[in-house]
Amino acid sequence: MNEASNNTAGMNASDTEIIAQKRREEYIFHCKYDPLPNANAVISSMTTLDVVFYVILILMTTVIIALFIDEVFYLKAHIKLSYRRRLSILQAGIPPVFAVTSLMGTFFPAGFNMIDFVCSVYFGFGLHAFLVLMVNYYGGLRQLLKRFEGRYVNINTGPFCCCLFCLPSFKMTKKTFSVLWYATFQAALLRPIVLFFQGVFQTDRSLKIPGMLYTGLLVTSMLSGMWALVIFRKASGDFLGRYRVTAKFFNFQMVLLIANLQPFIVTVSYNACSLPLTAYAKKIILNYQITIVEYFFLSLITRFLYRRSSDNEQLERVDTMETTLEENGNSEKATLRAMEDESSSEADNRVDSIV
Repeated sequence: MNEASNNTAGMNASDTEIIAQKRREEYIFHCKYDPLPNANAVISSMTTLDVVFYVILILMTTVIIALFIDEVFYLKAHIKLSYRRRLSILQAGIPPVFAVTSLMGTFFPAGFNMIDFVCSVYFGFGLHAFLVLMVNYYGGLRQLLKRFEGRYVNINTGPFCCCLFCLPSFKMTKKTFSVLWYATFQAALLRPIVLFFQGVFQTDRSLKIPGMLYTGLLVTSMLSGMWALVIFRKASGDFLGRYRVTAKFFNFQMVLLIANLQPFIVTVSYNACSLPLTAYAKKIILNYQITIVEYFFLSLITRFLYRRSSDNEQLERVDTMETTLEENGNSEKATLRAMEDESSSEADNRVDSIV
């Protein structure tokens, strides 16, 4: 009897372990391969601590939006140059756009593709707009080229060529500036195109394209745009110091690191799972939660950098000998045209008197 009971107990223990092992394997399978949860599943899985944390995130996002609205009214009232004002508003809009979309991502992790699409497109346009804003600080392209006459610009800068000291410098001409201009413009143009095709092909699944190809194109596009912007920013440090261009640029770089480096760090270092939230869903939600907190502080920095009436100032115009001769030539042409008009009018009067 004792032996039979021991055998039965041993069989029950082994069966219990097998069942437990199957349940663990099933749990791990669901954590890895279950689809991303919808908003109802996210809300139903919240604990009391999660609710408090979400309330804090909502308040932070509301403050970011309020600061942006106040910044818009301030820029409209104090920045008289309309084009510069619009570019500054575009830069100041980066924190609220990222914060609002990230808050949406914490509730709707399944829509992360559309959220990343919106953020990438806005950031691409912001990257190019920052270059255009610096040109506007100069007073236009003609004034920019005049200030760079006889000066050489280094290209051994990050993120590509910071260690390549053998690279030659170049003169800032209209042609070389157009290269920098198109390098930043392609970041605004190429990113939405690549993300659009990625969303279409990954949803359809009939054409299998490796995800590393999309990532490589996006990273190369963004880094090349940043490289052109770094070159122009370093060359402009002597001229645009009053506009705090360096601080504005480093604030822009923080946005780049948060948008591109942080998701990779979260993916590598965090691997928790609590169904119905899969491990992938938890990573997406955690990344968006951290992003809201970071952009709350970045919005304060952005407010400090762009809420300045000194941005309304204009650089002193540079007049070279060529422009002086050109202006004199234009004035002489205008005088000749006026004399011709006078002679023609006198001739007409004589004809009228004869008739």
